[in-house]
Amino acid sequence: MSPAPKVHILSDLHLMAPSEPFYQRILNWLESVPAPGDHVALAGDIFDVFVGNKSVFASQHAPFFSRVRELLTRGVHVHHVEGNHDFWLAGAYRSMDCSDAKIHGDFIEIELAGRRLRVEHGDLADPTDRTYLVLRRFFRGRFGRLLVDLAPGAILDAVGNTWSNGSRDRQPELPDGWSDARRNALRDIYFEYARTRLASSGASALVMGHCHDAHECEGYMNVGFPRKHGASVRWTPETNQLERVRFL
Repeated sequence: MSPAPKVHILSDLHLMAPSEPFYQRILNWLESVPAPGDHVALAGDIFDVFVGNKSVFASQHAPFFSRVRELLTRGVHVHHVEGNHDFWLAGAYRSMDCSDAKIHGDFIEIELAGRRLRVEHGDLADPTDRTYLVLRRFFRGRFGRLLVDLAPGAILDAVGNTWSNGSRDRQPELPDGWSDARRNALRDIYFEYARTRLASSGASALVMGHCHDAHECEGYMNVGFPRKHGASVRWTPETNQLERVRFL
């Protein structure tokens, strides 16, 4: 008898180049961990920059899509919830022969064993981040999509890398190094959002990322920052258990 399916959640990998050791570690994880019938939920910012169906991004991340094709071939369900570093991805997945992967703009809900898991990137959790939310609405809207479609991939790559590097310069430390007061304030925002979202959606559990802080409360877990924390999140639907599982 085959084991009951589980859901494996990855977020905020910020993959840059297949030559980096962390990228290879993720490729090995994709090859060895998910079993047939399992779900893999990629919860945004899987890539450091990947916007639209542009060959510059697809060719750079060809090894990743090769692993996704292998997962799909052996009966693993793959979902990608778009983040703030990777969005408008459906065309790229199709062009890389991964059309059976499901791309989601805001969230995915996966129902197994009579329970439902909701996965979001987490970038909607903080209502005080108004500048980002305005930019998000623009780039996820019709005019933002048109701009992405018309812009050469090399330009998007350059702008995206400049923005990404600037974000790291502006906020170089992880929440792990923040003061307790500052970190607790961040967590309170996510905890309140999680409680509200669980109640309104009726989901049994919620997993998010985005803030790079590995925290949790009842029914909710944040993936954190796998580059430092070295773990994915796994949901076992029979027991509604969320747990951190370190990479092999």
